[in-house]
Amino acid sequence: MGYSPNNGGAGEKKGRAPNNAADNLHGNSTPSFVPVKPKSQREFRCLKALARAADGVMRRDLDAFIGTQNAPEYISRLRTAGWEIRTERVPVVDRDGKKISVGRYRLASSQRETALEVISGLEAQGGGQ
Repeated sequence: MGYSPNNGGAGEKKGRAPNNAADNLHGNSTPSFVPVKPKSQREFRCLKALARAADGVMRRDLDAFIGTQNAPEYISRLRTAGWEIRTERVPVVDRDGKKISVGRYRLASSQRETALEVISGLEAQGGGQ
């Protein structure tokens, strides 16, 4: 079982790119990374926020920065494009005093410089906001 470019067939995992964060966490990373430019302004802003935050970005903050209420969708798109993004669960106490976990996203440190170069290049071309 593994990645299928056809995203179908019996016993195959659907919609999973071969170079995602889960593979890298288990030691199956691809030795070379070819950056894929963001395909939308929201993907661009998502990558920009991740690249500039070495300590990661909380999901709520990422929603606000991207301009959406669905940051996980844009994280998923960037992962599919090959960017290594880890999700950390951070324990917090909500306003009702209940212990909950919230998400924090972090771009792999090995890709931060590449992401910053991609962002800088797009901004120089007038393609970023």
